[in-house]
Amino acid sequence: IGDIGGGAKGQQQQHQHVEYDAKSDTHGFGSIVMEHGVARIDNVLSPQTAKTMKSYTNQLLKDTTAAVESKLYRHDDLFGNVYCKDNRHDLLLPIEASTEVLDCLSELLADDSPLSAAIASVLGRDAELYELSTLISDPGSQAQPLHPDILYQDTVHPILTCFIALQDIDEEMGPTVFMPKSATQEHHYDLKNRHEDPEATGLVATAYNELGTLNIGDCSLYSAMTLHCGSANKSERRRSLFYFSFRNKALLKDSGGRGYVSLRPELRDRKLTLQSLQDIIKER
Repeated sequence: IGDIGGGAKGQQQQHQHVEYDAKSDTHGFGSIVMEHGVARIDNVLSPQTAKTMKSYTNQLLKDTTAAVESKLYRHDDLFGNVYCKDNRHDLLLPIEASTEVLDCLSELLADDSPLSAAIASVLGRDAELYELSTLISDPGSQAQPLHPDILYQDTVHPILTCFIALQDIDEEMGPTVFMPKSATQEHHYDLKNRHEDPEATGLVATAYNELGTLNIGDCSLYSAMTLHCGSANKSERRRSLFYFSFRNKALLKDSGGRGYVSLRPELRDRKLTLQSLQDIIKER
């Protein structure tokens, strides 16, 4: 299961990353996230590493479920919260205790990788690890309601999340549905109105949606304010997404009550940044 454990204000503000940095965006995906709220990036993880990671998480899910059922660990220490829990699992991951996780992070967050460049350009290299998990959707899982991961705030995107496909994901397997350009106050307000009146018309009812079908090793990088949802898994196959989020502590005002929902307790205490994770990768 992995290890389970428990300056001057003015100077700090000078170093806070509070706006998009085009110079850091060497592959251009940060600008796509800035404009659309979501970007697809192909081939960020090799197929073999993805297959190995899926086998690891399949076994980890069995071991973790048994540990929780035996009351060796609390459920909330090993699983995150997720909409529509039936046949869905948000399986929290270790770092150093797992060669498979380290192998994934080595490919995904190398200094010159498209993901590292995009995250650094939007959040800065001192962005803090906010989530590290695998989202598992088994056959029969139902469609989630449309939602953002955090409430709207009038800043540059404060959190970026990356979903990486550990197998090919077709339309029957419950791919994520994204609503591009929905990280706005108007879209969030309209979604709230639709919760109160499902028949209401407006931005959300007429907006364009993008279905997140992916090939193995491809990813979706999106702002936590972008509206999205998991669709129903109508296939006979498990859909697994390795994912992580980073946050800009200078900008995040309100997480919508989530806190660190999808990060193991011992990792929360370490306050790992993009830069420190890259250092761990180099030193392994």
